[in-house]
Parts: sequence; structure tokens; C-alpha cells
Amino acid sequence: GHNGHNRMDDGKSREFRPFVEVNWLHNTREFGTRMNGVTVHQDGTRNIGEVKAGVEGQINDRLNLWGNVGVQAGDKGYSDTSAMLGVKYTF
Repeated sequence: GHNGHNRMDDGKSREFRPFVEVNWLHNTREFGTRMNGVTVHQDGTRNIGEVKAGVEGQINDRLNLWGNVGVQAGDKGYSDTSAMLGVKYTF
């Protein structure tokens, strides 16, 4: 990985780690739901490509932040976009 550091952070516990993640998701079964006798399945989810990009950061000894944006694409027009943000504060 690559850590980000600036001279103004010298002597402080700040650190940032950007990342890019590439995944292949293979579902061995078709998943769906059944309601009132009608079964519904999500098309295009057998094989899904996924790319995520984000950053993890330590602001100080007690505060950590992280976040990412992800995109998935599959067959038959399946796509999904997601975002995640996390905060951890240690008392």
C-alpha cells in the first residue's frame, strides 16, 4: 500500500492509506424471494465484477476515519453503486 504523509503532520499520529480493490463475485446459486405464490429473482448476478476505491485514515491516536465508493456490474444490465463511511473513536 501507499501511505500519505505531509511535513505538517510530523510529530503527529496522522496517516492516510488510499486503496483500490478489484473483486470477482461468483454466486453458485440463483437467489430470490417468493411472495403470494410469485417468485422473483435478480437477473445478472451469477458473475459480478466489482471495483472499490477509498481511503483509511488515522486523524489522531483516538480517531480513525474510512470510506469507499464501489461499483458492481454483471450480466443483463445488472449494476450497483455503493458508498460507505466509517468513524471509530476510542475513549
